Amino acid sequence: MLLIESTFELAKLSEEEIKTRSRIKNFVIDSRQVKKNSVFIALKGNNLDGNDFIYDALEKGACLAVTDNKNFKEDANKNILYVNDTYKFLLKTSQNLAENFNGIKIGITGSNGKTSTTQILSHVIKFSSSTIKNFNNEIGMLLSILDTKYDSKVLVIEMGARKLGDIDFLSSILKPHIGIITNIGNSHIENLKNLDGVLKVKSELVNNIVKNGSLIVPGDNNRHLNFWKSLRKDITVFSFGLENTNHYYPKEMASNLDGLSFNIKNNISGKSIKINSKLIGDHNILNILATYAAIIAGSLDENYFVKSIEDFQNPERQKIMDWINGCILFNDSYNANPESMKSAIKTICKSEKRKIVIFGDMFELGKDEVYLHQEVGEYAKIEGVDIFIGFGKLAKHAVNSFGKNSKFFENEDELKKYIIDNIKNTDIVLLKGSRGMYMERFLNV
Repeated sequence: MLLIESTFELAKLSEEEIKTRSRIKNFVIDSRQVKKNSVFIALKGNNLDGNDFIYDALEKGACLAVTDNKNFKEDANKNILYVNDTYKFLLKTSQNLAENFNGIKIGITGSNGKTSTTQILSHVIKFSSSTIKNFNNEIGMLLSILDTKYDSKVLVIEMGARKLGDIDFLSSILKPHIGIITNIGNSHIENLKNLDGVLKVKSELVNNIVKNGSLIVPGDNNRHLNFWKSLRKDITVFSFGLENTNHYYPKEMASNLDGLSFNIKNNISGKSIKINSKLIGDHNILNILATYAAIIAGSLDENYFVKSIEDFQNPERQKIMDWINGCILFNDSYNANPESMKSAIKTICKSEKRKIVIFGDMFELGKDEVYLHQEVGEYAKIEGVDIFIGFGKLAKHAVNSFGKNSKFFENEDELKKYIIDNIKNTDIVLLKGSRGMYMERFLNV
């Protein structure tokens, strides 16, 4: 059941007169996702206009359709609400819900790891609501806030950014009690120019943390850490990282294709806790540390965190699975940037099998895109990858820097044929590339 459980509550939060009386199942902007008692909000996009699907949504069972198309102004009835601007309706309703939410609000941003950290947090906290899938842009965040469940004590919201001002705007709506910056890396650097630009936009989160709130940041880069500490004096900064100077750091780490095992050392209390996780990759140690820091900052259930982290598995990413010709596949095809690519390579190189990387282009890297692709190839060679396969124009630079035992493909069918003919049951294969490369196309060769 949603916190906005009926059109009566929706009328109060949106400050609109709504005639129909109905329970609300969910809020959608895509008529294909309408269920019985959905509220369909018709937004006009670059390619499609939601107003064209008003009647389709109602036929599928929507209890209310919200429109700003004047053609519906005279025909508006109890199931069609005409407003001046549907986007402003969505914004105002979400803002008012966030402002009136009585629990703890946690806002998460960063170059890598924000989706995983959001999912981990929502799993290890009792009675929480969180970002829908990975909807971390403006519209997605507003819909995620509206999706808050009736019994939620904690609201965990992921925030993405492509340009300066994005995180400031999103966090101003949420006004979190706890802010988490997972890391600063090369993701979306094309629009943000350089790492300092990335640091600046991610740090906009700090502006909107409530007074006496908490900021949780990676602490292994002293320059970044000192910058974050200098931004505000009325919030507390907690750091996590691999170095023992952080408030929270790992000890006795073990990482393989079965998962992670390590101790979290709490430099504030002096105690340690044992962590066992099915998550794969050293980078998830940092995601778990950030999660634990939020649990402590929010005075949430630490014992529940320790127990529930053991059974958490990322539902969409980083899956170990049987694949073609009996080989083992590390399917991390959802997305890629230089940092996550290196982490995935490091993960498969823990195996004693023949190691093969199928690498698709990484996007939005700006003027350094060639160098950053070359760096991936060099890293793979150093780590001990046996065969490196590139797919896409930019991946060719990684292939060239890897050198001997590399292959380059521009044609999808040719790469599929190579996979069928050459991959063996003694191999472990990493499949990874940017979202726009659709590397999952190779799963069913």
